[in-house]
Amino acid sequence: MKKLFTALPPLLVICLLSLGTPAFAAKWTDYSLVAHALGGIDQKAYTNSYEAFETNYEKGQRIFEIDLQFTSDGYLIGRHDWSAYAFQSLGQALTPAITGGPLPLADMKTMKMFDKYNALEFSEIIDLMHEYPDAYFVTDTKSTDKDMITAQFSQIVELANEDPYMLERIIPQIYNESMYPVIEKVFPFESYIYTLYQTTDSNQKVLQFVKNHKKITAVTMPEWRATAGFVGSLKKINKLAFVHTINSPEEMAKYKARGVYGFYTDFVTPEDLKVYYAKKAQETAAKSAKASSAKTAKKA
Repeated sequence: MKKLFTALPPLLVICLLSLGTPAFAAKWTDYSLVAHALGGIDQKAYTNSYEAFETNYEKGQRIFEIDLQFTSDGYLIGRHDWSAYAFQSLGQALTPAITGGPLPLADMKTMKMFDKYNALEFSEIIDLMHEYPDAYFVTDTKSTDKDMITAQFSQIVELANEDPYMLERIIPQIYNESMYPVIEKVFPFESYIYTLYQTTDSNQKVLQFVKNHKKITAVTMPEWRATAGFVGSLKKINKLAFVHTINSPEEMAKYKARGVYGFYTDFVTPEDLKVYYAKKAQETAAKSAKASSAKTAKKA
């Protein structure tokens, strides 16, 4: 991996980044797609791998959700979970050491996924953030335990060297109301996402909570929860609605019609959406022309 910015003095890095580019000047909310688990690669999802990031960045993705777990020796690494199924589904052979608990970092760095994809520890995510100053990372840290949350985000902040220029491009996901102040105590991040897949709170309770917390910018939900009423209520209080995990432009269009702003996706790219909506526009124009022609012929 290239480490262009890490080779420069910190003050010079800050100055270079502050100059900005049109892409870097964008906010994360300017993008409507979130690459789920760093995005799919070769039709494979959940790798959270370096190769997945590189592939999907090249395809135009700029927001990357990453699953994060602690290794047995205390390093945050891109990993959904430690189950035997997770290893099997990523093409990693089961060994006696795989018992449903975390493995050491060294083992995870040598155990490639599908024999070719490399796991990323969080320090390498920071390297990527230096190299790609227009990339944003959404955390999926899974845990709701206070001590675990504190340890996870303390490591994230420490690895980012408490640099606000870096940390404003990390968007923590919270899973319940009590998680928010725990993270804020570690570091006051600029923006949060409330993801609802772990909570049983009612829509009304969610609405009241996010309304009272300005830094919660967006709410992410499973498909069943993305009703027009709930999405509309979020829009009224200036909160963005995201739905996970959607892998077809047609499905995205359906939810867009309800007012959904964006989507977590394994495989849909910005170019896919551009092509889809261009095709729909052509079809609409063709239908309109046909109707107009028929109306003219009838008058004649």
